[in-house]
Amino acid sequence: KDVMKESRSDPSIANARRWEKLVPTALVGPSSALLYGVVAVSMVFFNKAVLSVYHFTESNLLLLLQMFVTMTVLLGVQKLGLIKLEPFTWERTKALLPVALLYNANVAFALASLNKVNVPMYNVLKRLTPALVLFYDTTFSGKAVSRKVILSVAMTLVGTLVAGYNDLAFDLAGYGMAMASSLLQASYLIVVQKTGAEKNISSNDLLMYNAVLSIPMLSLVVVLDGELITGMPKLYEGAAQWDFVVVMLCCLHLGMLLNLSIFMCTLLNNSALTTTIVGVFKGVAATLLGFLLLGGVRFVPLNFAGIMINLVGGVW
Repeated sequence: KDVMKESRSDPSIANARRWEKLVPTALVGPSSALLYGVVAVSMVFFNKAVLSVYHFTESNLLLLLQMFVTMTVLLGVQKLGLIKLEPFTWERTKALLPVALLYNANVAFALASLNKVNVPMYNVLKRLTPALVLFYDTTFSGKAVSRKVILSVAMTLVGTLVAGYNDLAFDLAGYGMAMASSLLQASYLIVVQKTGAEKNISSNDLLMYNAVLSIPMLSLVVVLDGELITGMPKLYEGAAQWDFVVVMLCCLHLGMLLNLSIFMCTLLNNSALTTTIVGVFKGVAATLLGFLLLGGVRFVPLNFAGIMINLVGGVW
């Protein structure tokens, strides 16, 4: 009853209460952050496998399929009575349209970058996101930043420059898209934090709005850029390979879980910065694993040193 009363006034609080039933109250924030970290690491490698191993390079079509899966799963779970989605309103649609735009732009640039850059370097470049969020917090929110945080961010930036300068597989377009993705991700998380707090929107509703608003935009993109024509035959051929089907299904469902975990981490911790810091630790794990899995990494001492500097700065 208490949850039902709270959900009418603040759906995000009701979601937090449901989460607290699964974990102790003190661990609600950390557990949501851990969920995001685990899903995000998994997502990087499944995306890389789909793009590079199975050569399904139609990243916008992949994103469109993830949105359809998200909408279908949410409607199915609501039908079972496990969640309650609020009715769509024009006011919320207008408020959440920037979230959908930033999200799709971020993921599109990230997927395109992963197709050109190896996983360790991708994570090094994506570690610029916390610096951008910190810049926003200190410049526009007036938050104080400790010297330790400043030095940590500076170290990650130095590591990025060293690693990038000595990356033999340097791809200017890939680097540019990864850095654009970092900027878009920082903007996206800040908007999610502000919108969720100001409009009292739950993580499930954010997920549904994001999917519904994204589908028309992505449908237009895949038609105009020809990905629908080139991608559908690949899906048809891949359907005969069980390993491709398994990896693709994992990728599509992880896309939904990634969005949900981002919303939960940002709203339950009430901090976009927390989500970006978790992303740093995600990058540590993905970077180390990236040297071992999927290939595409040529060992160069100075490049490796730059990545390690970046890792130390991220962990610190």
